[in-house]
Amino acid sequence: MKKKHKQKAEDRLAEKNIPTFAEDFEDFEDINDLYLESQLYSFLTSDQSVFPETEKDQLKNRIKTSVRKHNWKRRFIRISAAAAILVGCALTGIWYFQMNSSSEMIKYAQTIKSPVTDTDTRLILQDGKEVRIGNVESQISYAQNGEDITIGTDQKVFQNIISKKTNYNTVIVPYGKRTLITLSEGTKVWLNSGSKLIFPAVFSENKREVYIDGEAVFEVTHSETTPFYVQTRDFDIKVLGTVFNVSSYADDKNSSTVLQKGKIELSYKGNAIFTNEKFTILPGTMAVFNPDKNNFTKEKVNPQDYMSWHDGYLVFNNEKLINILKRLSRYYNVDILLTDAKIQNETFSGKLDLKSSPSKVLDIIAKTTPFIYEREDNQIVIKSH
Repeated sequence: MKKKHKQKAEDRLAEKNIPTFAEDFEDFEDINDLYLESQLYSFLTSDQSVFPETEKDQLKNRIKTSVRKHNWKRRFIRISAAAAILVGCALTGIWYFQMNSSSEMIKYAQTIKSPVTDTDTRLILQDGKEVRIGNVESQISYAQNGEDITIGTDQKVFQNIISKKTNYNTVIVPYGKRTLITLSEGTKVWLNSGSKLIFPAVFSENKREVYIDGEAVFEVTHSETTPFYVQTRDFDIKVLGTVFNVSSYADDKNSSTVLQKGKIELSYKGNAIFTNEKFTILPGTMAVFNPDKNNFTKEKVNPQDYMSWHDGYLVFNNEKLINILKRLSRYYNVDILLTDAKIQNETFSGKLDLKSSPSKVLDIIAKTTPFIYEREDNQIVIKSH
């Protein structure tokens, strides 16, 4: 196939290289423009008096039309290029906003280490000061000003709030401990063992936002004008006033939330690069996020079964033994080793009183699940019969 010429019109005219036969025209990209150039060349090199006035007028009109078309093409190319740049900038801006929205809190969360081997619950204030709490069950309560903090019934802590700046506080609960924290606007958060909560000492006027790594039950103070947001590593939750459980441990594959009362909106990064998927769930629904498939599955559940831990007991319905042992290990801060993979998928249903010792809880499970256990040093070792 012949390669089409891309020589400019003025160059062709200057070189007097205008084809005169129709079969030569197929070598060029624009046949109409080439034909017009041929006519123009003939007109310029011939005795112009022999051309009728009508032909001169037709040639003049064709030249004007060709010039307009050429100018329009150039203008269209410039507009298209500018539009492409604007669209690219807009998409980049959307991506940047989605990737960096609320990044201040997330970046702060990543700077806070939370070793699960610690023996005390830790309250870290905005100036870096730490308050250690040795109780297995503890309570932390903030005043509306965010400066006055009460721990338990009599311990008082004060922090100086810097105005016009977000003053983040952090509560880290190690394995074997639990705490109830009341935030400055009244929201209550029950933190389970091995959990970390990051929150402003005082919320802004138009948004309430916290970050959770671990498991917590939220009882959010209702507000029509100031929504409450809970961030996790996989998804965000938006509420106006409700009660729900969130489980998002770093060492668990899946994250989940269970709604007991009210309505919440979940959002996460969908399959489209520039799209956040959002949907709402109603009471009695559990949503589980699978990071491998980047989606949620939903099912109807009894919410109390998933929130009962903060009342001192656990309820299981055909739960796998390996999952139960992980929860017990966190709750009691005891190392439980399952030596036989054949029984890890054995299931158990029932209610476990967490006020009992780990041994008594395992005795209850062992009545219906085929395993035995024994203590070895500081470990509980689970074996099949």
